[in-house]
Amino acid sequence: MVRAPHAALLLACLAGPASAGIDVTVTVRGTVEWNQVTTGPLAQLAVDDPVELGFRLDSDDFVDSASFPTRGYRIDETSFALVSGATTVGLQNPYPGTPYFVLRDNDPAVDGFLVADSTDFPTGVDLEAAGGFGQFVNAFHVTYGGSLLGSLDLLDALGTYDFSGLSVYNWTVDDGPFNPIGIVFEELVIECTPLPPVTYCNGKLNSAGCVPFMTADAGIASLSGPPFHVTAHDLLNGKPGLIFYGFGPNAAPFQGGTLCIAPPHTRTPVQFAGGSAPPAIDCTGTMTLDVTAVVPASAAPAWVYLQGWARDPGDPFGTGLTNGVRVLVCP
Repeated sequence: MVRAPHAALLLACLAGPASAGIDVTVTVRGTVEWNQVTTGPLAQLAVDDPVELGFRLDSDDFVDSASFPTRGYRIDETSFALVSGATTVGLQNPYPGTPYFVLRDNDPAVDGFLVADSTDFPTGVDLEAAGGFGQFVNAFHVTYGGSLLGSLDLLDALGTYDFSGLSVYNWTVDDGPFNPIGIVFEELVIECTPLPPVTYCNGKLNSAGCVPFMTADAGIASLSGPPFHVTAHDLLNGKPGLIFYGFGPNAAPFQGGTLCIAPPHTRTPVQFAGGSAPPAIDCTGTMTLDVTAVVPASAAPAWVYLQGWARDPGDPFGTGLTNGVRVLVCP
């Protein structure tokens, strides 16, 4: 193992959150068709009860099959839940292998999704509840026409899938060679998981003795939703400035402060900080930006990194800088 020098460690700390994969939630919904389980938590599932299977994935955490046009995204084992009413069943713990959500693209002329402990075959995944022949297994796969998916990239597959174009589905809870529970598939939803914004990096002390900083709205930054604002605070009142953004973090020296965004960056329109009326000079200035109005639809989902920049005539470089804020922008 190669250890980073102290300078590199310091830079990593200043940079804050590293550029990361996108967190994705998969939800499968259906209804119980039959249930022959008589003991344990799964015995509580009754015919026609709604069932929901959910788990989370990281878009950067995957394995490609060496044999088939399939890609397995590792399921976050702690997030896996098969739920019906008051009954919730997770994965076997510890899990004997790796559970995957697998994308299948044009294999040979079909696309689809499956839950398995293999990137090649719909083997299902072991549940924490035990059957008569070992652990119960959640078996799920759906098959569509070959034009459904354009790639094996999970982020290209965001959307809702139902019976449109469906040719095969299987959703059962298996006990060895038997299928004691059958579930009618209704829809599968793959969506960006909303995560709270994160502030990082360091603002620059301004000539009025304040360190400007960024905040962000609560809720979801979605290009299909309502406006989502980030705000630069403690700027000098009445001075022009702007908020700029990029798609990676940074911690580089810049104009006597720290540049918190990796290049390339995009500048948003100039605005005035407002605040107290002249001749007062204080830290009451703010600038606000609707992130959903400036990030291109083609970029989402993505981690977006934002920082405020404003004029400061009393500063040796003539400028002020906020810290950075990281926002997950979903489609």
